[in-house]
Amino acid sequence: MFSRTKRMFFVAILLALSTAASAQQLGTVAGVVKDPSGAVLPGVTVEVASPALIEKVRTAVTGGSGQYQIVNLPPGSYTATFTLTGFSTVRHEGIEVSVAVTAQVNAEMKVGAVAETITVTGETPVVDIQTAAQTRSVTAQAFKELPSGGSWIQMAALVPAVRASNTDVGGVLGDQTGAQVSAHGNNAGDGVSLVDGMRIGNMYISSNLTNMSLSPLLFDEVNVQMSGQMAETGTNGVIMNAIPRSGGNRFSGSFLANGSGPSLQGSNLTDNLKARGVQTASSTLKTLYDLNGAFGGPIKQDKLWFYVTSRYFTNEYYLASRYYPADVTAVTRTNDLARQGYAGTYTYDNNGRITWAISEKQKISSWYAYQYKVDPHWLLQIFNASPEAARITTWHTQLSTTKWTYAATNKVLFEVGVMAGESPDTIDLNHDLVGQCPSQGTLAPACISITEQTAGNFFYRAPTGANNDDRLPSQSFTGSMSYVTGSHNAKVGFDMQRGHFWRGDNNDSTGGIWYTATAGVPAFVTVQAPVYGWQMDLNYNLGIYAQDRWTMNRLTLGGGIRLDMQNESTEPFTAGPHKWAPNRNFNFAAVENVPNWKDINPRVSAAYDLFGNGKTAVKASVSRGVEQDSIRYAQANNPASTIITQTNRVWNDTNRNFVPDCNLTIGALNGECGPWIVPTFGTAVPGTVYSPSIMQGWGVRPYNWEFSASVQQQIAPRISANVGYFRRIVGNFNVVDNEALGPNDFTQFSVTVPSNPGNGFTLPNAGQTISGLYDPNAIVAPRNVVKSASEFGNVFQHWNGFDLSVDARLQNGLLLQGGVSAGKGMTDNCAIVDAVPEVLTVPVAPPAGIQPAITGGTGALTPKAFCHQETPVQPLYKGLVSYLTPWWGIRVAGTLQSLPGPQIVATNIYNNANRTATTTLARPFTNGQANVNVLQPGAQWGDRLNQIDLRLTKVLNVGKGKIDLNVDFYNAFNSDAVIQELGSFGPVWRLPLTVIQPRFVKFAVRYDF
Repeated sequence: MFSRTKRMFFVAILLALSTAASAQQLGTVAGVVKDPSGAVLPGVTVEVASPALIEKVRTAVTGGSGQYQIVNLPPGSYTATFTLTGFSTVRHEGIEVSVAVTAQVNAEMKVGAVAETITVTGETPVVDIQTAAQTRSVTAQAFKELPSGGSWIQMAALVPAVRASNTDVGGVLGDQTGAQVSAHGNNAGDGVSLVDGMRIGNMYISSNLTNMSLSPLLFDEVNVQMSGQMAETGTNGVIMNAIPRSGGNRFSGSFLANGSGPSLQGSNLTDNLKARGVQTASSTLKTLYDLNGAFGGPIKQDKLWFYVTSRYFTNEYYLASRYYPADVTAVTRTNDLARQGYAGTYTYDNNGRITWAISEKQKISSWYAYQYKVDPHWLLQIFNASPEAARITTWHTQLSTTKWTYAATNKVLFEVGVMAGESPDTIDLNHDLVGQCPSQGTLAPACISITEQTAGNFFYRAPTGANNDDRLPSQSFTGSMSYVTGSHNAKVGFDMQRGHFWRGDNNDSTGGIWYTATAGVPAFVTVQAPVYGWQMDLNYNLGIYAQDRWTMNRLTLGGGIRLDMQNESTEPFTAGPHKWAPNRNFNFAAVENVPNWKDINPRVSAAYDLFGNGKTAVKASVSRGVEQDSIRYAQANNPASTIITQTNRVWNDTNRNFVPDCNLTIGALNGECGPWIVPTFGTAVPGTVYSPSIMQGWGVRPYNWEFSASVQQQIAPRISANVGYFRRIVGNFNVVDNEALGPNDFTQFSVTVPSNPGNGFTLPNAGQTISGLYDPNAIVAPRNVVKSASEFGNVFQHWNGFDLSVDARLQNGLLLQGGVSAGKGMTDNCAIVDAVPEVLTVPVAPPAGIQPAITGGTGALTPKAFCHQETPVQPLYKGLVSYLTPWWGIRVAGTLQSLPGPQIVATNIYNNANRTATTTLARPFTNGQANVNVLQPGAQWGDRLNQIDLRLTKVLNVGKGKIDLNVDFYNAFNSDAVIQELGSFGPVWRLPLTVIQPRFVKFAVRYDF
């Protein structure tokens, strides 16, 4: 563990060594200047000017090859002016610049008087002939004109290759905490969120998320980069870089209000949903409205700008098949069909940005945001739970970024940036919803939760698990120096993130106990003794890089090398007594270097102007990236996490009073309770440890290689098409090996797949026998060790696919984008399953570093026959359009998303009651039962989700401003697509848990001035 002094010294050294910062460069204007004979012209002064530049103008001079580049330009419309003594001045107008895109602007200069100016109003280039990265820009125009809830994640999800982890309709989900995006088969956890080029993820999961719900009025542009990343980025995942507005030399602002309600929504409760068990209502709108205001302008012309936004929004939506109970205390639960369960949040958000031109060459920009958000039914839309069993969560989130830019010369650019964030949350039982159950005595202060296995592990009466009180501050530092000539764009720098995660777990309000039943009959009782006050530190996630992009005539080569280093640790910790572990009292020292990784990651790319006219570019890239993480590995190695804090025990409720009549603090068989299934409960024996060979050293971090090849073609002015092939190969797999059990400590058995229908559906392999299942011969104290899978054999995982997209931005007000992205994934661990049968069990919560690509039901056994898993080719179709008609100021807009349906999962419980009839196991199950994946994971998928959203807008000119009066139609064709369904085979198999929102109308007004 680093001491605080060492950490601060380390940060200071890094800032001293590098004076710049930006994890992703802004836009670039580049080109070649020639005379009418085709000879290149060195020494031409090139100036680009835009209202987006507080310094007004940026300058470069063409080199010996006649080339020039001007980098780090914020999004906006630019004018480029070319001057050279003895030649007429050339002026190009209307150049649109986007983040991470190079606009190719060439000039032909004729001999003439300097006072003579030739103005060119040609089209903005639509083919980037210098950059191999696959990027898409979500512009302020798109945020304004397209029907959406304004979430930057959902807007990014309109890119054909991008898949969001949630499916929003019209803002009903809000900006959901924990939502991630992925593309081209990458791990969603490898995505990175940036604001102004600086990483803003907090210390949750992979540090790729922020709890902030950012206003749609905040963005100048959101750049989405999917592949071909240069060395300045530390990931091969999807990078979303939001560029906030900065104000300007004139005062301007916006006001946006929108909303809808149940009376504006129809029903998509179709016969199909009724047949699958949806009783009276699918997911429907409860409350939805959003109020936004923004204002910006000059504090001092050309010197100091400001921009502020303020927002309040609430989004609540009913959930399919989810109801409050008629009696919240009842053991046998009955739905109250008059009270449907719902999820949603309400949020207050305020932020502001200041931009200060210190001089013509130096600029500082600072952004600060504070947000208060409440989710009264946390994750109810994901959990299979009754509403009273959901917790209430509150966030008080702060984010700030500060960035200094110094253009020392027209060739040398320095940047420095710092991000500081804090996102504390409390996750607690909702005392207003959970009842009191005196019959259970002193076991718990409130009613004890019950989990019903035959209903897909549906839990009700109260939450299971522990309440959380989290503190997770983080800081990011970035620095770079760019050296730019006409033919070279070289850059060296670093980016680093650090922070910590402190958690105060408790279950004082739940008693730390819950029951599991099978068809209403008690099966298990679970006790939990969480630990409090443990902390993990991200000492540094550091990347140091050097890269260059070199243009030689029509060929641009990009190359870079990146050193990625990550170090995590834990703080000293005491695990004190608990009600269910009264004798627990252990002190633990800090744990260091968990992990301490070092990786060299090369990046290579090429772009070739095929015909030399800037209209056809052939591109290719190869990139190695590493798994993204914040404190997951430190958490997994923290004694607080590896101490055994929970155990089940078989419960035979002989007197049918639904109270476990036994002493739950005694681990041996007593009363109605069997022995602890986890004998080490409450002890200091770690449950899972990590092999040092995967925690420390060079090249042991999970990684992936991404390969891409594409062609970008201009079809017509302002219209381009892109087709590309992508391949991803994943490496450095880890497995959990229980060293207390060897291959001979399991009994192999087969099961018969149920032939009877489940909820009206019949399994495609009904009645067949599946072999290759393993049951441990005895309950033993586990000695789980996470190791490299290569110790046992080879594991393979890859993804192959293609993209085809079209982009049109016409001057007549037509914006048209769309395309298809399709691919298939494969994973294979067949070579190791005999040596490590444990890999056939998919954990409910996989340890850090265990990330199967294709899985069946969690907490279930997967047969050896399913060790090779492939998905079918799964296309994603996306489209968007906006068009201002020539009639009466009417604009029409719409979006299309056609996505694969949910994976069909089928798990079936085989227990000692049905063992002899349905399995070949000749003895009782060691743990009383086996929950088995009886359907090949990844092979079966539900019906596609086809969502079309439409908008009609009346544009009014009011003084110097405009008013947009919008009428939106979400899910316009009233799809009944199922988004999430139950995977437990039986009476509720494939019961829809989440259904797309029925068609509804939302009204909005926006005033821009």
